[in-house]
Amino acid sequence: MVISAILTLAIAGLAAATARAEAPPISIIDSATPSEELPVKPGVYIGQKITFEDAHSDDITARVGVWEAGESKTYLENYPWTEYVLMISGHVVITNEDGTENSFRAGDTFVIPKGFSGIWDVREHMKKQMVQIGDPDARPISRPVTD
Repeated sequence: MVISAILTLAIAGLAAATARAEAPPISIIDSATPSEELPVKPGVYIGQKITFEDAHSDDITARVGVWEAGESKTYLENYPWTEYVLMISGHVVITNEDGTENSFRAGDTFVIPKGFSGIWDVREHMKKQMVQIGDPDARPISRPVTD
């Protein structure tokens, strides 16, 4: 009886495993991953390349890629994703609404929470690896900051 139950469970598990969808290939993102230029104001370079995207329920998607920008200062309002960042190169200072400043350089990691508002000050051309979680069609609300 016990052996019969174990065999039934094993067969059911094997059937479930073979019915799963095939997983996508491993996505490689490193400092050599090129970005594709995005249209912005003249004289400022911003590029991005999404190398992996995995849809989940309720219009939630995890996206992985690189993003880079030339020296610029931008106010972001109500950032639409939770984003994990690994700085590849450059220097950025992020200032929260309460005035708290955080400085990040190559090798640093941090998370920008969904709903973040503050200033993104690229002080040296930067490139980051990123994992964004949220609505893939959302766009950040941003405007240039002039000193």
